[in-house]
Amino acid sequence: RRTSQGRVQMTSPANDDEWVDVSKGEESAAFDTYIDDRTRLSPVYAAGDLRYVLRVPKGAIVNEAKRVAKALHGCNACIHRAGIYVRDLGPSGPVFLHNLTCGIAAPCAEVTKLRELAEDLAEQACQSCQQHELVVVTDATYAPVREGKCAATGEEYGHWTVHPAACSTSEAATRYSKLARYYGQMDVRLAKLTVPEALASVNIMLEEQPHLERPEHYAACLRWVKTLQRHAVEQCTTGSGAFELMSLADKAKLRVLAILHGRVEGATHLDFHQSDNIVDFLTLPSRDALRAEMDSRSDPRFYMVSQLNRKLASAGVTSRHLIGLTWDGKFTDDLDIHVKTPSGNKIYYGNKSADGCTLDFDANVTQGEANPCENVSCKPGTFEVSVDNYTRRTRGAVPFQVVCRQEGMPDVVYDGTWPANRAKGRLLLVCRHTFTEAREEPGGLAMSAGAAGRAKALAGEWSAKIGEPTAVVATTDDLAGACGATVYRCGRATEPAQVGRVFMSMAASTSNKTAPAADPVRRKKAFLSESVKRHPTTVSELVAHVQAHPATQLAVRARDHAPGYMVSLATKCAGVRKTDLPAPCHFHDKHALPVKPVRATVGNARLDRSWLPCMSPNGYVRVSAVVDVAGSCPFLALEGAALPTCGEAFPLASGFYPTDLSADYHAHRERWAFYHSQLKPRVPADAKEGAVTLVGAFLTGDKAIVYMDGVQLTLKT
Repeated sequence: RRTSQGRVQMTSPANDDEWVDVSKGEESAAFDTYIDDRTRLSPVYAAGDLRYVLRVPKGAIVNEAKRVAKALHGCNACIHRAGIYVRDLGPSGPVFLHNLTCGIAAPCAEVTKLRELAEDLAEQACQSCQQHELVVVTDATYAPVREGKCAATGEEYGHWTVHPAACSTSEAATRYSKLARYYGQMDVRLAKLTVPEALASVNIMLEEQPHLERPEHYAACLRWVKTLQRHAVEQCTTGSGAFELMSLADKAKLRVLAILHGRVEGATHLDFHQSDNIVDFLTLPSRDALRAEMDSRSDPRFYMVSQLNRKLASAGVTSRHLIGLTWDGKFTDDLDIHVKTPSGNKIYYGNKSADGCTLDFDANVTQGEANPCENVSCKPGTFEVSVDNYTRRTRGAVPFQVVCRQEGMPDVVYDGTWPANRAKGRLLLVCRHTFTEAREEPGGLAMSAGAAGRAKALAGEWSAKIGEPTAVVATTDDLAGACGATVYRCGRATEPAQVGRVFMSMAASTSNKTAPAADPVRRKKAFLSESVKRHPTTVSELVAHVQAHPATQLAVRARDHAPGYMVSLATKCAGVRKTDLPAPCHFHDKHALPVKPVRATVGNARLDRSWLPCMSPNGYVRVSAVVDVAGSCPFLALEGAALPTCGEAFPLASGFYPTDLSADYHAHRERWAFYHSQLKPRVPADAKEGAVTLVGAFLTGDKAIVYMDGVQLTLKT
């Protein structure tokens, strides 16, 4: 190892203290001067207050760099540094030995060779699409020139290093280190949010935001999205603002900017997670649909119960009976659920299992979480549910919800609030809830004492304003002239046998490719890109195509879709529900009640002959109409589809969702939800000739397979 005095120490396993003095020549002096030079610092990337380099993957060049470093003077530290620093890139190329590009002479041939290897590696990296590692540059990223001392003389050893032109602020480096796991995970989201169409769509969201029921719910997230879109255009020099078209360096920069901006709680980027909703909103069909969906998702009952659902899925909880506690992440208090079993034993964080019931997960134990929730898996019986605030971290009252869920029945949600001045340990009784055996017949249903009291107190208002609701399967006539709903009729089959020919037309089109043309002048084949341009790629484009070409023949394969239907609900007085549109009923899973369709979700339920008694042998069925309803997923009404008449695979319900009730009728949510499972929809007896019964399938997945005029299309929803 070369010391600051020009000596070279040679070490060996036999004698670590063996060293040899050499007189300090011109080469030694030049090397010392070179490694100490700080007049020409290495440029590094900058995004906000963060400074960083991009470290390319290892390769054969790295091994060559180590061999060159070893040949110079065998210093292990220099060999190690060369193998790492040669991979680091800045905006001007490799940062290692950068001063050679600024007129500084190399002290020896090995240094020149190392710089050439770094440039070769940078060129290879530019031609590769492989993502580079981001290394935050602080004052401790690169080792100092002087490191280690000669045991015999006490002189410091000198090594090459990188002298960065700037370093990150401590605040930016700390924030990035907490959120580093998001680097690379945001790519799909960034790509969707930075296309030109997304910029225009987000502007529409901002225009509609003041008209929402809860206008502040999306305010922070939309600000974050707009900031990213602005940075993509102004601070990234490639791609014209579109993430997918950017260079590797600009993609890295936008990722960093996304991490450095927005709301953060601990190691969770709140705006990134909420922007999943913004991405869904990008493809809504109208401003009416946008407002309806934004209001629906901002409803506390939606997002608080949804965070419980996500946690249940991630924890693998499959209980048929459960009691969940959930509250808004802005309250970092450690709320705890306490459940007393029918035998009197208590389940809570200090006793996680009793009588076959288990506390599945706890929340906010040591710090606040973005989506806090807790859950107890239960069994049939009557349970007493209380809540405690074990650790107070915020001031004021803390609202929460207790969700009691039984398979095959609608959720029962109890709203509660932990008072501002209530002391820790003074348990707050929320409810007493009774679970029955899953899928028990209506005669075995039970009601808690509290629910019974509320039902009696509200019976008069129910009778005067709601009466006895009716539920009838909707038809296309029910949507005629309705605000927020549009029906697009498709070409009809003239005979039943024609349904099966949708599939066979694909085989025929393939066979005809080898048949001689009747016309002696053969038509030029179209390029694939030309054919694709003529076909829809999204459901929205399909709807536009059907609207422009009403004779279009559409078909689906039954096993590709889950069954669903739409129900027209009627009450004694108008205005009970927020909308007069039919209620959607979608079977996400078999043996479970239908629910509202939710985008990007696919369950295990599939259409079968109980829904399609006249389905063709090959499993294909014609689409009679495409229905677009604001706030819901696209719906395909299927020819010959009807509600099943028997069997437990698909328990019918009528779409009495508590979240649909107007604010004035919110107190009736329990009785309203009861109708969902107990009142079965009836088939319309007086449907007009030509009206299409709305029984078929909602398109809830990310993609949908349909057959348009015999051609299979995979559409983005």
